[in-house]
Amino acid sequence: MINKKLQLNRLWEKEIFRQFVKFCFVGFANTIIDFSVYIFVSRVLGVYFLYANILAIIVAMTFSFFLNKYWTFKNLEKKIKTQYIKFTLVNLVYFFLNNSIVFILVANFKFYDLGAKAVAIIVGLFWNFIANRYWTFKN
Repeated sequence: MINKKLQLNRLWEKEIFRQFVKFCFVGFANTIIDFSVYIFVSRVLGVYFLYANILAIIVAMTFSFFLNKYWTFKNLEKKIKTQYIKFTLVNLVYFFLNNSIVFILVANFKFYDLGAKAVAIIVGLFWNFIANRYWTFKN
């Protein structure tokens, strides 16, 4: 038990690990926002699933920018416009990746759309963390 705690403490001392854990928490909050918007727009409003997915990603992305900038990466640079553009570009790649995965799984493999969306989010997690850590919020 003590050895596991020591290993966890050593791991926690690594900045990249702490950032990844925080990034995952932000991602979890984003997922709730993303799915909530998606379900509301696709189920309640009856909007086509890809259009609902686009809107859900945009809403979650904006929330994510501010939380990741100030909490995850503790980036206090004043270049908010530049960073938001970079963040948007990273998320544009994520957007195409996410929509491609959702479309392929739903249209070609007959996945349930929410399951396809969950798969797409997991794949996108790693892309987003690496790109934002080393490009968007690089100190």
